[in-house]
Amino acid sequence: MLEGFRILDCSGESGFLAGKILGDMGADVVKLEAPSGDNARRGPYLGGIEDPERSLLWLSLNTSKRGITLDLESGPGRDLFRRLVPFFDVILESTRPGTFERRGIGFDSLRETHPGLVWCAITPFGQTGPYADYRASDIGIVAMGGNSHATGWLDRAPVRCTMPTGDYHAAPEAALGIAMALYGREDTGQGQFVDVSMREVQLQALLSGPGQFEANPERYADRHRAGDRMGKSREIWQVEDGYVSFGLRGGPSRIPNLKATVQWMDECEMAPQWLLDHDWAEYNHNIMSIEDFAPFEEAFGAFFASKTMRELFEGAVDRRILLAPCNDAREISEHQQLRSRDLFVTLDYPELGASIEHPAFFAKTSRNGIRVRKRAPRIGEHNAEIYAEIGLGADDINELQAGGVL
Repeated sequence: MLEGFRILDCSGESGFLAGKILGDMGADVVKLEAPSGDNARRGPYLGGIEDPERSLLWLSLNTSKRGITLDLESGPGRDLFRRLVPFFDVILESTRPGTFERRGIGFDSLRETHPGLVWCAITPFGQTGPYADYRASDIGIVAMGGNSHATGWLDRAPVRCTMPTGDYHAAPEAALGIAMALYGREDTGQGQFVDVSMREVQLQALLSGPGQFEANPERYADRHRAGDRMGKSREIWQVEDGYVSFGLRGGPSRIPNLKATVQWMDECEMAPQWLLDHDWAEYNHNIMSIEDFAPFEEAFGAFFASKTMRELFEGAVDRRILLAPCNDAREISEHQQLRSRDLFVTLDYPELGASIEHPAFFAKTSRNGIRVRKRAPRIGEHNAEIYAEIGLGADDINELQAGGVL
């Protein structure tokens, strides 16, 4: 899909996924890192062996890329960067606003000789505004984007997802912005600056939340974190080997769901008589209190706790019950649906004596245009072939490496 386009990925962790997506779509993505290796080449490590080449974070988010090293803090490094840029359509970076400009290698100066250059910057708060120079980690972005207000339990502090969702929301939007800028360049011949604010992207994840507050601030202000509940009713249930999602809500779509579950419980001799006799036509979760839900939660909870996630899901599918397992990595890697679609591909890392399964694509296309192209690069693995394009030979590269530039 993007074959023929070249991306110079100078980003940190927040941009890794954006470069990977573009690489999976066929672009030639070259990951630039410091001569000592990127800061993200840290643990957890493959096999528990502390080695920057064995960083699972690096290996998972930098597939479909080639890799070079370059010290952008040095004058010779910046000179080489200027020579590299004309060979690329896109620069992707995630430094503080103005960092590249202060080095004399920013968008405004480089587009004078490269008018078609697309420059994408991923930052916590964008390039402008009073917060533009503020730094922030993922947890700060998730909090200031409003997401953490809704997560966790009311009697405890908000919680965050274990994975950096601020990064993983922003990166696909950056990839989309880059693709749109390249598309627009086909008509105008001019590149664009793509300004991605991680906080603004995180805000979009709330969907209609901000609009609901504007429409009815008093009602919205009464909403609190509900933890494992959806409103007053429990939504997440502990089972034999994990958790499942199941709602005790009523309505035309849910009542048959509840009745089918009770019938299943009865088949397993786990439905109390009062539940079998219950008049579901009168069931209205909207007017029930938490105390009203208590006997239902006790009965349903005991049933769920007696089975595994897989047993419950397979049984629910057979009975057309609205239930979903809270899958962990083990369940995902063994999932029949994912395996049947050939989601996983094994990449060999002979230097590490290992083979690792990766998701092979983020979308299926009829021409198989989206797929993992290659394993993640080693530090400076492609220095010789990339720098040869700007006229550097082996002796030049050795000298620059000795001087700490590469």
